[in-house]
Amino acid sequence: SIAYSTNTLIRIADGVLQNKHSNEELVVASREVAASTAQLVSAARVKSQFMSKTQNKLEDASKKVNLACKQLVDQVNKLIIGKHEVEDIDYSKLSIHENKTAEMEQQVEILKLENALSSARKRLGEIRKFSYKDDDSGEE
Repeated sequence: SIAYSTNTLIRIADGVLQNKHSNEELVVASREVAASTAQLVSAARVKSQFMSKTQNKLEDASKKVNLACKQLVDQVNKLIIGKHEVEDIDYSKLSIHENKTAEMEQQVEILKLENALSSARKRLGEIRKFSYKDDDSGEE
């Protein structure tokens, strides 16, 4: 629901300010608010009368929420990119051994990240399976 997503976004934003949550969590929470809003608009569209003023107001509000969420995500992504900028290393000044060591260390880091990403995607798939099952049964 939108209320739950919004409360989560506020809690995570507060946590980011206190260094208890990450910027990435803020991005996910913001996207969840946008998704919840879109779901509400879609459900309302099915039940509303054609060209309803209330529906038009809801759609306008949804566009504003989506724009605000997009702007928040864009700003957070800029911060994330700034944090992750690679320090400039002049690899031409490294010995062959140092260069090869740096290359292997980078390959190890990439493999770890790819494995973590793969595991996270599998977990997300499992979570969504149960979420869809709950939605089909009419529970919230």
